[in-house]
Parts: sequence; structure tokens; C-alpha cells
Amino acid sequence: MSSAESLLRAITRVVKECDPRPPCFIGMPQRSLASLVLGPLLTGVLCLALACVAGARTDRLSDTTAASDSARAADSVHVADTLRRVDSVRSADADSAAASQLAVVVDSATLKQGAAQQGAMSNTQAASNRSSCCVSMHLHRHGDRPLSPLADSIANGLVFVPRDRSWFPVASRGRHMLVDIGRIDVSLKADSVTRSAYVEAVARLSPLPLGTVLRVRGPYSVDEQAKVTGFDSWHGRIVARLGVSHVLDSLARAEDMLPATATRIDTVAPRADTVPSVNAAGTNPTGTRPDSLQPAIVPMVCTRDTLPTELTTRAIAVRDSLVQFLTDSAKPPYDRQLATVKVQSWWVPGCFGIGRALIIANKRTPDMDFAVERVAVLDSTGKAVPMRFVDFRFHAHDPLYVFDADGDGIDDLAARGHGDRSGGLTILRLDLAARRFVRLVSGFAWEQ
Repeated sequence: MSSAESLLRAITRVVKECDPRPPCFIGMPQRSLASLVLGPLLTGVLCLALACVAGARTDRLSDTTAASDSARAADSVHVADTLRRVDSVRSADADSAAASQLAVVVDSATLKQGAAQQGAMSNTQAASNRSSCCVSMHLHRHGDRPLSPLADSIANGLVFVPRDRSWFPVASRGRHMLVDIGRIDVSLKADSVTRSAYVEAVARLSPLPLGTVLRVRGPYSVDEQAKVTGFDSWHGRIVARLGVSHVLDSLARAEDMLPATATRIDTVAPRADTVPSVNAAGTNPTGTRPDSLQPAIVPMVCTRDTLPTELTTRAIAVRDSLVQFLTDSAKPPYDRQLATVKVQSWWVPGCFGIGRALIIANKRTPDMDFAVERVAVLDSTGKAVPMRFVDFRFHAHDPLYVFDADGDGIDDLAARGHGDRSGGLTILRLDLAARRFVRLVSGFAWEQ
């Protein structure tokens, strides 16, 4: 029972007890003084109590509404929090699934490489070895097998030729036939530990692995197969040693600048003229199958005998005329170059297809800040056919040997090329159709 109801009952009791006499009606009704005074007062108190009761109920209703609103807001926040947590869990699950798939793909690719390199190992053993290797050891950026720490640091300073290259320069250096496969951009110590680490890094990253078979062509009609037997360094160059025949080994020991070219056996493409012809009816007039073996094309035969006296005299005269032209017409742009500029000339016999003698003359300074070169081939009638060199940064050439470097039956030129404070061995192929010598391969470069 509330306080307002108790108050109301108390007022009613007081009103009844104020006049104990029973009401009498004699003419006009008679009331006591207490009834006249206390009646309006009690009526006001009653109204005030009713108002208090109504206000209390209104306040209670407002409190209930506010409490329900607060509960609803709390529930909304809780629901939103729950949804965010669910989304975060889902995103984390999706990221974990993607990472797991990526790890599976990378691990599968690594397993395939490991299986191809190890050969006879089982798939289970290869997977376990590869996973443990990838976790515990460092892989060099150029290889797929781990290197020792010293070998890895040396490997960061090695620059190799592209792996898809099929032609390589060969030269005799230190009484061995060496193949140039890159350059060294780091200083190597002379101790055995550094040497072993260098050989380890080159053996792992070389474009010519150990045992690679190469076809070597050089002067004196050298045409043979050789294998890569080891690796070494030569004046800042990465080189591979070749196991050659006794004849070529003797030549390498006798001459310190014997050049040659090397071609990978597995990259030799069939000549276009060995494909059998097909007529308009779609049949082969030669009667051979397109995929059958064809006889080798016999190159042009050139008799390497002594030049006739007339051609020799004519070659000397053409050389002298080129020297005179360079002396009179080719002037350096600066006076300081006049004291150091020099003219050099050569005439070289050979089998050049359209002629038997090559004449070269150039005028240059020691620093190669000025260079002019003229080239001509002397044909069988004594006519000088102008030629030109296309050799990129080398602007002057000192001839070393002439030999068939590409096996087309026409002699090519091996020369020492000179560029802007640099040089190296360059082998130029004779292109008779374009009347020019084009670089076939170069290597053993040096810089000042």
C-alpha cells in the first residue's frame, strides 16, 4: 500500500470522527464548526494527495521508458560489436586460407625444382628436405639452392651473361682455353677460403654448368667439342675452363692470345637451307621426308695459299692510300690531340668470299677520345670494296686472327677492340650482303 492511499484513508477517518452526533434535519441542516473549517481543508489535502499519486505514477512511467531505451541501445551496441567480431573472424579465416594456399603453391613449386635437381630422390624425401632447407637456410636471389654465407656475399658481386645466350668468346689465357661468362664487381682475397667460396658461387650460378658441351671453332681449322671442366677468374672476369684436344691445348700453351668461339650444342638450330623444299602440289620433289636427316651442307672451299704477287702489291698500295687519306683528311677537333694521335694500318690475307685480302687503317688517340677507321676488302681483280665495322662501343680495331667463326665457309675477324678508355676481345662476322662486319661475340673486356 502506497503512502498516498494511507494518507487518504487517514483523512476520511478524521472527517468521520469530527462530529460524533448523528445528523439531524430540523428546518435547515445544522453543521458543526469543525465540519465547516476542516471540510475545505481536507478537500484540498485530498486533491494534493491525488496529484502526488498521479505525479509519482508519471515519473515511474518515464523512468521505465528511459530504462527500456537504455536497454535497447545497449542491445544494439552489443549486436553491432558481435557483428564486427564475426566479420573480423571471417576476414582472418579468409587471410589464413589464402596464405595456406599460397604456401602450398610455393612449396609445390619448390618441391618440383628439388625433385628435378636431385633425380632419384623420392617425393616424400624431397618435400621434407626442401621444407627444412627453406626454413633454416638462406637462398640466394639468383639460385634455388642454398649457398654458404661467404659464397652468398661473393655471389652478390658477380654479374653473369644471360642464360639464353648461345655464343661465347674463347681465348687462351694462362696456357688454358677459357670462356668468358661474366665479370666480378667485388675484390677477392687470395686466400684459399675465399677462393673456394668463389668457385662454389660460380658453380651454382653459372649459365654454363659443369660438364656443358660446347662446339669450339678457332684458327688453324680448329673445330671440335669441349666440356666445361672448372671455373676460374682472370683480371676481373668470370671464366670457365675447357677440356680441349691435345692440338688445341698445344696451341693455347704456345700462343697467349689465341681467340675462338664456343656454341652450346643443345642450342644449335638446323640451317634453313637443310629443310627440304615443297612444290605447289604439296609434295617433296626430292623424295625425302621433312623430318628425316639431311646431309650436311658443305661450306665454300677456300684455298689458303700464298697470295699472288700482284694481289700482294695491290693490297699494300690500297693500305698506303688509306693511311694517306687519314693523315691528310682526318683531323682531331682539338689541338691537344695532335701530339698523341697516331695512324695504324694492316693488310690481312684470308677467304672473305668476294676477296682474298682485308685492309684496315685507323687514326686514334690513346684515350680513344678521337678515332677514325676505314676498312676495305680486295677482290680477285684488285678492286677495293669498302666495308664498315658495326661493333657498338669499340671504334678502332687491331686485327688478331682471321678464321671461320660461325661455320659458313667465310672467314671472320678476331680483333682487339678499343673504346672510350676500355677494350676487349671482339669477333666480327662478315656479312657480304650488307658489306659490313657485325659483332658476333665479345669478351675479356677491360676498363681504365
